[in-house]
Amino acid sequence: MKAVFYSLFIVVIFVFAGCSTKFDINATPQDITVVYGLLNQSDSTQYVKITKAFLGESSAYEMAQDPSLSSYGNDLTVTLTEMYDGNTMRTITLQKSVVANKDSGMFYYPNQEIYLFKPVPLLNAKYTYKLTVKNNTSNKLTTATTGMVNDFTVQKPAYNPGNPQIGFVGSNGDYSTNDAEWRSSLNGRIYEPLFRFHYREVNKASLDTSSDKYVDWVLSSVTSETTAGGEDLTISYDGKSFYKLIQAKIPINTNVDRIIGKVDFIISAGGDDLSIYIGLNKPTGSIVQERPSYTNVTNGVGIFSCRFSKKYTYTLNQYSVNKLLNGEYTSQLGFK
Repeated sequence: MKAVFYSLFIVVIFVFAGCSTKFDINATPQDITVVYGLLNQSDSTQYVKITKAFLGESSAYEMAQDPSLSSYGNDLTVTLTEMYDGNTMRTITLQKSVVANKDSGMFYYPNQEIYLFKPVPLLNAKYTYKLTVKNNTSNKLTTATTGMVNDFTVQKPAYNPGNPQIGFVGSNGDYSTNDAEWRSSLNGRIYEPLFRFHYREVNKASLDTSSDKYVDWVLSSVTSETTAGGEDLTISYDGKSFYKLIQAKIPINTNVDRIIGKVDFIISAGGDDLSIYIGLNKPTGSIVQERPSYTNVTNGVGIFSCRFSKKYTYTLNQYSVNKLLNGEYTSQLGFK
């Protein structure tokens, strides 16, 4: 695990090309492997993105649209070694595949190469995992290691399996302020809680019903002091913000009725390396934009870490439903 200072190649091209006519952007090309992967023991399919950095004489934006510049083709052998107490439990070979639903952006889309595997049995939260990327042409090895985020407990919002209800409005009809509380997990560092409000739309003329739609209310992230687990963490949330978000995210449409669905409370925990990586890549208001870039990949760059999520599903209590139907923020949205 290491923190290193390195510049994105696009930035390097712009800076050096503007400062010196002697700089050759194609001089002494290097094979820099870029790795992005987050393991989750709950997932039946695991994905790792592996590409190579590129240089060239064309526009960086043009080159980013060319998949051949960042692809290793069939040159790589990628394996994951499962370890426990110093012993190798199994070695899994990842398969190269193509995803066809990549959103548009700076890089090529919609098809992108990824490496995947479907572990049977699933990954074990007690184990450590080492990723090895071998370039069969140059014999270069790129490696990264991660533990796994263990399970953890959530105290609030309280969950009653027999009648799981949640409210953002009190019995007096006023918006309420509540706390989400949980206990940190072993190997967990950053926690991102959110509420997901589900609903459906029914066309008044055709009576056609849409598939499930939802609005995510993302709360602030919380970072634990250590990764040892057992730390009590909390964050407050204001019911008024829930309704104001629904107003902002769901447009008025007099042609549909909207059916109120369930509300999920989802809290996702990330490992220590992921927490550092996110922290260093957050937007900054400083005039100085250059900052250290973090990687835990040996002989490469990127991040290889872990995550784990918990989800509880509730129905809105009657006070909260009434606010959706008649409240100042959502009464025009056609909820029934």
